[in-house]
Amino acid sequence: MRPPAPVRAPAPGSRLRLLSVLAAGGAGLALAALLLAPRPAPPGTLLVLVSSPSGGSIAATPLEVGGRRLTLAGAVPRAPGIRTVARLTLPAAGYALRVGGRPPVPPVAVRSGQVEPVLIAVDGGGVAAGGVYAGAEQVSLGLQELGGRLRRLDDFRLLDQDGRLLDRAALAGRDTVVAAFHTDCRETCPLYTGLLLQLRRSAPEVRLVEISTDPARDDPAALAAYRGRVGADWTLATGDPSELGRFWAQFGVPLAVGDTHTSVLALIDRHGYIRAAYSGVPDLGGRLPDALSSGLSPAGRALLSGHGEGWGAPQVLDSLRAISGRSEPLPGGSPAPDFSLPGLDGHPITLAGLRGRPLVLNFWYSSCPPCRQEMPLLQRTADANPAVALVLVDHLEEAGPASSFAASLRVTAPIGLDRDGAVTAAYRVAGFPTTVFIRADGTEEGRFPGALSAQVLSAHIAAIAGG
Repeated sequence: MRPPAPVRAPAPGSRLRLLSVLAAGGAGLALAALLLAPRPAPPGTLLVLVSSPSGGSIAATPLEVGGRRLTLAGAVPRAPGIRTVARLTLPAAGYALRVGGRPPVPPVAVRSGQVEPVLIAVDGGGVAAGGVYAGAEQVSLGLQELGGRLRRLDDFRLLDQDGRLLDRAALAGRDTVVAAFHTDCRETCPLYTGLLLQLRRSAPEVRLVEISTDPARDDPAALAAYRGRVGADWTLATGDPSELGRFWAQFGVPLAVGDTHTSVLALIDRHGYIRAAYSGVPDLGGRLPDALSSGLSPAGRALLSGHGEGWGAPQVLDSLRAISGRSEPLPGGSPAPDFSLPGLDGHPITLAGLRGRPLVLNFWYSSCPPCRQEMPLLQRTADANPAVALVLVDHLEEAGPASSFAASLRVTAPIGLDRDGAVTAAYRVAGFPTTVFIRADGTEEGRFPGALSAQVLSAHIAAIAGG
């Protein structure tokens, strides 16, 4: 039996080589761990801008974001001019932004390696009610609004059902649906209230307001009784005849005279600007709660069962999504309905006669505030893109109002008179304005409900001109 081999200690040089190998291996592992370890995302930049509808300055106003406190002060340029007041480097995250001690606006998203702009609107030396625009699209909208491209809701002083003041500032911060009504109406007004009940279920984040057109009968007590009777949880408002008259005049709505009144529903964005309008009878699917249907006259019941004029809660929700920047493009690709309209200049306008050119088809009427707001943009865009046809379809009006409207805004694009609303119905248009974009081959590329922005319009122009 062979004895076991003796265990020998390594030579001193061998020991050093072993230690160096182990040390090198440890360093390699440490380096590998360092390389494989997740690296923190690079920060982003929050760019704070100020602008004003009339220029001027802002008194010292605190701004808090991400644990930092700044002071806004100094000169403010007139829109579309802007001044950068702060450039903050922040970790990528959502940040609540508080201006002037007011409740924070919805979180502002700062993205890694990107610049996120925030525009603060200044009016009368301070921050305007609802005057914070976050993100590139909202900043662009803000400059249009402050620059007068969109119409701001006129200031007003009304009383709600509890006798409390309701003014323009009270509507800031949330998109708002405003409907005309009066409590003794037995035809369209109960349908508008029923529509608001549907919107409350589908869009609880939207503010709902019904404002009377009959100051003689609708005092706060009458509004409170109506509110309780029909189960409304939103604001109802009234006022003296002069104040109500001024409020509704901006929508082309006269005050009620007996049973004669005008029905309209308007969408006001969170910054206080008029963005879309609906008129006529909504489609409620033939259904109305008993508290409302029991008060309908025979004419009102006929309106309910007749499904209105082709618009209802789904179309209003589409417009609200567009206003909030959450709108998804409506499907296109189907052939555009053929049409033939008498032109304001006496020449007929037909889809067949426009075939072979990209077409922008805009539906409007003369007393619609957002239609007036966007019309100069449409005309400028048509002038800059002569290969693209622009046709303006005037809904349910004669030549007189259309001609006055065109002359006041220096509109030269062809205007077609849709006197019976047949073309508007064929294109499934509910609210005004609505713009339909048609490719040269006659297929729809898409549509947009509400007043257009330059960015939305240019994107669709590029799509149809290149298609």
